Amino acid sequence: MDDADRSLDLAVAHLAAATASGDPAPAVAALAHQRGSHGIGLGQALDDLEVVHRIVTSSDPSAAIVRVFAHAWAEAAVTVLLGRGALDERTGLATLEFLATRLRDLARTGESPERRLVLVRCAEQARGRLGALLSSTRVASELARSFPGAETPVGLADWRIAAIVPAADVIDANLAHARLSIGRLSGVELSGLEVLELPDRENAVREFLRGL
Repeated sequence: MDDADRSLDLAVAHLAAATASGDPAPAVAALAHQRGSHGIGLGQALDDLEVVHRIVTSSDPSAAIVRVFAHAWAEAAVTVLLGRGALDERTGLATLEFLATRLRDLARTGESPERRLVLVRCAEQARGRLGALLSSTRVASELARSFPGAETPVGLADWRIAAIVPAADVIDANLAHARLSIGRLSGVELSGLEVLELPDRENAVREFLRGL
């Protein structure tokens, strides 16, 4: 039995006990925290929750359970990113260094073809430092909302924000949604929005980033 199987077995036992007590939330949050602190993405973590919940209750997790899980996962994941210096504490956006590391990981594991990079360009405006930070955060939020399964958005120089997203069949529809939702933000002038294929070799990542 590997570590992943063992942790799921423990999660099943904990959730079963918590469900029997009438309050499954602590066990759900514990599983989310364990997944987030080990760098497991939200999509895979939610799949694990679904498996554990079905084993214990023979049903899918409710919306309330999913919210508890997502909140706990986010807290753990953000703590890890901050500890690694991969997250900008001012904006909550991932750093360029984190993006480079993530792109190399995807290339090394052969997962690059399953992902895309969505790049948003906004026109520079005289809005002050605080206004710029707030605008970046709002754009990143709309970007993540438009692409289910998007990874933590990355703050780049020159009013650009990017996010790695699944290469899904609905990516064109998601792109159209992002264009509309970001375009409606007050104080933000959208100047470009595109989807890029990721580099499939680790040694191609640096040149890819230079071309953004």
